[in-house]
Amino acid sequence: MFGFNRFRTLFSVRRQQEDKEGIQLLASMLVCYPELESVSYLPRDAELILDFVIQGKEERPELEQFLHFLDDSLQAYHEMETGGPVWMSVEAEQHADVMIVHVHRQLINMTRGELTLLTSLFREHYADRLRQDSHTLDNMEQDFSDVQSDVLDHILGTVQIRPIRDRLVGIRENDRVVVYNR
Repeated sequence: MFGFNRFRTLFSVRRQQEDKEGIQLLASMLVCYPELESVSYLPRDAELILDFVIQGKEERPELEQFLHFLDDSLQAYHEMETGGPVWMSVEAEQHADVMIVHVHRQLINMTRGELTLLTSLFREHYADRLRQDSHTLDNMEQDFSDVQSDVLDHILGTVQIRPIRDRLVGIRENDRVVVYNR
């Protein structure tokens, strides 16, 4: 009668688009960066958690030295790119023969260059000990890897305008990337 259903439909379509962008963001991050084991998104603080898995044990002094280097590198990168510091938090869990490093960052000021820097530093420092997916952008179909790369660039550029509202988790599972809405 008053057109309320039309507004509900427009809201629903917009909400579905936002959900789709969040899912595509996490999936594209995992596809483009085989060093990432999983990615979580917490909407309350617009925070991403990037998980890296390292085989074997790491002594605390060596780990702290690497994490300090990681933070210094990230701050230097952002100083050159944006002119200011950014927030990052890192924690590590040591299990029997595996260490999981959780890098916490705010999505709102994360860049593609930063993702490349972080994954490169992990790959260079931990070499063969860093668990990586065998599917890399280099050995995928060119069209698929180009689309994933473009999607990642696009969504990273638009998250300030259209924030992601759902709590999401993206993981690698049996040669696939799966994203769950939690």
